[in-house]
Amino acid sequence: MGRPADVAARDFKPTLFNRISAAIAAGAGAGRGDAPIALHVGDTWLDLPPELGTPLAGEDEPWAERLSRYGDTQGEPELRRRLVAKLRARNALPVSDPREIQVTFGSTGALFLAMTRLLEPGDEILTLAPEWTMLKVVASAARIRLVEVPCFDRLATDPAGDLGGWLAAALTPRTRAIYFNSPNNPTGVMLRRAQLEALAHFAREHDLWVLADEAYEDFVWCEEPYLSIAALPGMFERTVSIFSASKSYAAAGLRLGYAAAPRGVIATLNPGQVAAGYEPNRPAQVMAIRALAAHDAIRGRLREIYRQGLEAALTTLRVPHLPADGGYYLFLDLRERWAGLGEDAKLERMLGAGVIVSPGEHFGADYDGWARFCFTSEPPERVAEAARRANQL
Repeated sequence: MGRPADVAARDFKPTLFNRISAAIAAGAGAGRGDAPIALHVGDTWLDLPPELGTPLAGEDEPWAERLSRYGDTQGEPELRRRLVAKLRARNALPVSDPREIQVTFGSTGALFLAMTRLLEPGDEILTLAPEWTMLKVVASAARIRLVEVPCFDRLATDPAGDLGGWLAAALTPRTRAIYFNSPNNPTGVMLRRAQLEALAHFAREHDLWVLADEAYEDFVWCEEPYLSIAALPGMFERTVSIFSASKSYAAAGLRLGYAAAPRGVIATLNPGQVAAGYEPNRPAQVMAIRALAAHDAIRGRLREIYRQGLEAALTTLRVPHLPADGGYYLFLDLRERWAGLGEDAKLERMLGAGVIVSPGEHFGADYDGWARFCFTSEPPERVAEAARRANQL
C-alpha cells in the first residue's frame, strides 16, 4: 500500500452516494425547487421499534447488567441461545448449540469474516448478479475476486433457467465459494426451492462454500415460502448463513448481524471477530434480545407499512421493472430511456425529475440502464409521488 510519504496525500474517493448527496445539496442551494425524493439508499423511514428500548419483564439477567464489562467474543450467550431457537423454528437449520453462532458487526462483518477466515487472497467467489454494492468493498478489503454470474434478471423471465450451467461457465480453478442474496438486493427477485436445489447441487459437486446473505428473510411478498439453503440436505456443513438486525428490526444503526454455521466453521471465524473489535456491541445485543422476544409484533408492523409502500409504487409506476418477490426494492428497466447516458447525465436527469434512484451499473457490470428504487426509505405517500416522478426518467 506504500510507505507513509506515499499515502499522506490520499483522500477519500467520492462514492456515487457521496456525489448524489452533494448534487442534492447543490441543487437545493441553486433554488431548483422541492428537494428530490431520495430513494437510492436501502434504508427505512421508520424510527427504531420501541420494543428494542423497552426492558423485558424480569430483565435482571447477566446479559442486561454490568454493560461496562467485556462480554463473550461470540456474542452474548442469551442472545445466541435465542437465535438457536429462532433458526430451528423459522429457518429449519439443524443448529443445536450456541457455539454454532457468531454475532457480528452487521451482516457486512459476517461476510468479511467468511471471506478472510475461510478463503485466501486471490480466491474467487461466484456471485449471483446483480449484487449488493457493498459486496465489492468487502471483497476488495479481503483481496477476494468476485466473478459475476448474471442471474436474477434471467430467472425473473425464465424461472427454469439453467442456473447450474450459468455457474459452470464461470467456474475456474480458483473458485472457492458462491455468494447470493435472496430476496435479492437490488432486484427483489427471490430464489425458489428448485433454484436453491440446483445451486446446492453445484456447490456439493465442486466442493464450494456457500455464503448465503439472508438479510431480507422477513420481507417476502410473493406466495412462495422463504427457504434457507442451509436447510437442504448436505448444505449446513458448507454454508455460512448470514442474517441482519438492520432489516428484520429496522435497526441498521445497531450494526448487528450474525452468522450460523457448524461449530468448526464458527471457531474459524471467531478469531477474526476478536481481532476486528473483540466483541459486538453489548447494549445492541440486549436490544436484539428484546427484538427477538417481540419478533412477531415488530415483523407484522413493518411488513404492513412496507407493503403499503410497495403497493403505492406499483399502483403509480409505469416504468418496466422486475417482479417484487421480496425485499425493499423494485429494479427499474430504463435501458431504452438511458441508452448512451453516462453517470453524470443520469444524475442530472434524476435531479430534473425530482427523484433519486441507484444506477444499475453499481450492482453489476451487465446492469447499465437499470436502476434500483427503494420503497421503504420514505412514507407510502412519498413513495407514490416518487413513482410518479420516476415515470419521467
